[in-house]
Amino acid sequence: MIYKELDALNSVAADATAIHFAQEMMAAHLTRAFASSGDVDVLSGLRVKAGNVTAQVDHLVLHPYGLMVVDCQSVLGGLQVCEDGQWLSWRNSHVSEMRSPVHRVFAQASAFKQFLEMKVKQRGFFSKMEMAVLVAVPDKSAIEWPPSGALSIVCNTAQVPARILQRVQDCALRFGGRGIFHAEHRDRLAEFLCAAHQPDP
Repeated sequence: MIYKELDALNSVAADATAIHFAQEMMAAHLTRAFASSGDVDVLSGLRVKAGNVTAQVDHLVLHPYGLMVVDCQSVLGGLQVCEDGQWLSWRNSHVSEMRSPVHRVFAQASAFKQFLEMKVKQRGFFSKMEMAVLVAVPDKSAIEWPPSGALSIVCNTAQVPARILQRVQDCALRFGGRGIFHAEHRDRLAEFLCAAHQPDP
């Protein structure tokens, strides 16, 4: 089920427009895949605060075994991931360094988990629940990986729904049963998060 769509874009800056477009493409894939799903719920463009913690997530996925944070990248050309973890983007022979989206998505997930632990009455409930991450790059962006190989948490936008379903299946095999995050729990959390959402000023 889709619990939250993206907020309307409130900036005309080129970088904001590019990021919003990448998020819209990701939201469209997630809607096609999970709009009628009974096991996977989606909230897009979520921003919540508790104390000095602000958690901003491009797309949050809830499923019977846990949560997943999906971060969108708006690169227009190719990508290279170096052996030391440095990310480079290039377009028309121009190469530039970029902040690692892997570090960014883990920081997003960590902040969101802190928010949940501060706001949810069942202390420790989310600390024992899986919170996975994915980095989505545009479908037209080729990725050049280092000799050590590709990162399993990075994929093209169109591959994200399949990665989510694979994660759910892996969790089902690992944990068995229906999971601890039942539909009624996900529903309550989604409604709480929608009410707590604070659009980015």
